Amino acid sequence: MAAVLGRVRAGLAEVIAAIPGPVTDSADLHRALRIPKTACWRLYKAATAADLLAAAPYVPTPAVLRKFFEAAAAKGVRAGTIEAAARATADLERLVNKHAGDRATFDSMISSHLTTEEARQIGLAHRRLAFRGLKHILGVQAKTLLKFMAIQPSADPTKVDVARVEGIIALRQLRRDAPLIVSRTCVVSVDGSVQKVCREPLGTAVGTDRMSLLSEFCSQPLPEFREVEGPSDVLQGELVSRGVGKCGEITCFEGHVVRQLGARYWSKEDPYCNSCQKVRTPCEVVVLDLLVREGTFGKNLPSAATCCEHFREFHGGEYAWQDRSLLTTRETVSYLGRGAAVLQTQDFPRYAELARYVFDHLGWNDEAFDAYRCRIEYPVVPSTVIIYFELPRAPGDE
Repeated sequence: MAAVLGRVRAGLAEVIAAIPGPVTDSADLHRALRIPKTACWRLYKAATAADLLAAAPYVPTPAVLRKFFEAAAAKGVRAGTIEAAARATADLERLVNKHAGDRATFDSMISSHLTTEEARQIGLAHRRLAFRGLKHILGVQAKTLLKFMAIQPSADPTKVDVARVEGIIALRQLRRDAPLIVSRTCVVSVDGSVQKVCREPLGTAVGTDRMSLLSEFCSQPLPEFREVEGPSDVLQGELVSRGVGKCGEITCFEGHVVRQLGARYWSKEDPYCNSCQKVRTPCEVVVLDLLVREGTFGKNLPSAATCCEHFREFHGGEYAWQDRSLLTTRETVSYLGRGAAVLQTQDFPRYAELARYVFDHLGWNDEAFDAYRCRIEYPVVPSTVIIYFELPRAPGDE
């Protein structure tokens, strides 16, 4: 494979170098040959890739290559130069057909050998296609899924208080019979059992005090929201349809706080702190943020926070991020800084305002909280995105 890709890269580079120029980028190539800009971008990337495998995903289809070679010949490039490049690309096409069957499958096969960014771009293209297919199959779509979890020490110094806000932005129903499920609320122990906890609403209570809408940040008129009890005390939130398509679009935020919810220090039974975002609705992006008050978990959090994604919904058990459902999502947790202002994002322009509202409601000082983010475009459905880190040892146990 390396030999074939080497000849492809060299052949395309020689054809481009022979075009009257100068041709120093894809824009120059487009001006010289007057073939589509996308084709020129792919050709130039394939010809200049630093790594042989990295060139493969950018080699255009045979039909596009044929137009490229015809345009190069019209500009006076020697027939021998064009023929050498054409033979190399034909050999690559035979290699693809033999080992993969088609170019998309071939790209998937080689993606694990590419750099992080190149593999991410291939993965993103496939995720985007999956989004388009699943929104049709499931009958729903959303622009953004957003969740943040804020943690600070509780009155019990061995525990933490946790505030959670979940939002779904620009949710559309594409078929009248498609359910608009926006949340499933439960707290799961390490052993997989569901804990019964007391949730304090951060906004307007809906149905019971376990769920509440942040009405100021929801679309108007306020979404009609109903609860459906599931097994094991799992509470499912479902919106009542406003109609199919863009005119029935809904934005909804729900939030609550739980006191003394989780452990502050490591134990064999409870070694991790985590925040999960379950993805059940096809969406363009998921934003998962974790905010931790200074001093809650010591000083090792910034280097230890990790994100993973699983091809299923995680409801507990033996640390799902260690099992075989782990996806090879090439995303990381980014440190944003401190305070509500650093949460600002074009994915939801009122995000910083929303966070300040929550912190003011709780009487917590947002400037004392460090913020960490994982952002994934076109997340897999169904999946669970998790930010987690190992808890520190209790004072005296180090």
